[in-house]
Amino acid sequence: MDSYVLGSPIRRISLRCAAVLVVCLFGSVHGQLNAQTAGTAAKSSHQSNNQGRQLFESNCAVCHGLDGRGGERGPDISKRQQVVQLSDSEIAEILRGGKIASGMPPFGQLGEPKLKALLAYLRALQGKGATADIPGNASNGKSLFFGKARCSECHMVQGAGGFLGRDLSAYGATLSAAEIRSNILRSGNNTNKANKTAVITMRDSSKFTGIIRNEDNFSIQLQSLDGTFHFLTRSDVANVEFLPAPIMPSDYSTTLKPAEIDDLVSYVVTASRTTRAKNKTEDEDDN
Repeated sequence: MDSYVLGSPIRRISLRCAAVLVVCLFGSVHGQLNAQTAGTAAKSSHQSNNQGRQLFESNCAVCHGLDGRGGERGPDISKRQQVVQLSDSEIAEILRGGKIASGMPPFGQLGEPKLKALLAYLRALQGKGATADIPGNASNGKSLFFGKARCSECHMVQGAGGFLGRDLSAYGATLSAAEIRSNILRSGNNTNKANKTAVITMRDSSKFTGIIRNEDNFSIQLQSLDGTFHFLTRSDVANVEFLPAPIMPSDYSTTLKPAEIDDLVSYVVTASRTTRAKNKTEDEDDN
């Protein structure tokens, strides 16, 4: 009797249902784990990109420019083929040990995790940034950029706009639309000195207000809000303080509609892609 029950159609159906239930449960858990893993990876990538950008801006941009295309004190490291063609290990070694004879200081003191993030950001500047589809209307975004959103009061795009903030001509080439949107809406969380107004009091009681562009053990380079640069000897400085309010507005979530934020992001990314295409054409013509 027992063997008959075990081999009955009802018993077989029950076993099949149990098996299907186990498979479904396993598939659901497996799918949740995959989603969690993907989310963790995306978050980690975002954090690494932000860290790399901050490291580049604080350590490299003063010589090589915010977009890596060179400055008065350093060569182009985003398009120059001698740099682009170097392997990751070769660039990492240069970052770690510097090139003293060429004026490039070593950054080994940053540690391997930060050097890795810095290298990843440099590679992004060289053309490996995100190119995902973007929402919004770029034309409307341009009007917002130079109008209601007041971005152009501080930022420049393709030669037009202000100079207090970073040049955004290539900004969207290394960040996804989601990252740019997050940076706009969370701008108030940026505690970087570049987003704070500095007030420097000298020993003779004179004061300078503006943005600190560079500093070392001996000097501070400050740009006033009218664009004037001041090179101050640190021994002459009595006090440096930063105003609590960030330079970049932190209320875009209330002053702009979600669709307007999308339009603004679309303009920044589209302008960056146009800039990159133009630079690539110019480089090919030079070669």
